[in-house]
Amino acid sequence: MKKEIVLSGVGGQGLISTGEIIGQAASIFEGLNATMTASYGSETRGTFTKTDVIVSDKQIGYPNVEVPDLILCLAQVAYDKYLPLFRDDTLIVYDTDEVKKADFSKGQHIGYPFRSMGIELGNIQTANTIALGVMMKHTGLLTKENILSAIASRFAGKEKAIAMNSKALEKGFEL
Repeated sequence: MKKEIVLSGVGGQGLISTGEIIGQAASIFEGLNATMTASYGSETRGTFTKTDVIVSDKQIGYPNVEVPDLILCLAQVAYDKYLPLFRDDTLIVYDTDEVKKADFSKGQHIGYPFRSMGIELGNIQTANTIALGVMMKHTGLLTKENILSAIASRFAGKEKAIAMNSKALEKGFEL
């Protein structure tokens, strides 16, 4: 089993944190191998950002995603950039608040208004965690319990952040 995941959007959407959580859940709590690379503009907020995560039960020889199995798009610029990489079996999870789906695109599209849902939960910065719950529910790649453990580890000492992200993850799994 090997899954190549691209998390894409703009700076400030928590894509690097989401990649770290996936990597920790996979490697520390599920005993799998994981790599993560990130790329973002020098301004960090508002410019194109991507995080590549690979999760595998075998050794990973190259850390960058070559053929994505799963792509998260939280901004139109990200969707447009990865549109040529969509295959029939690619799962594309996108924010309907921010992304207009192309009529001719390949892949299985799952869209929710993640930004609005984050606001409803009380913190717009949880949109990425809601999306994480949707991605993991649809792929079965990682268990909810191990993702929650990774959230607790990633935000250790920040009880409000742990509680908010745990609530957001639950919301994503419910969708």
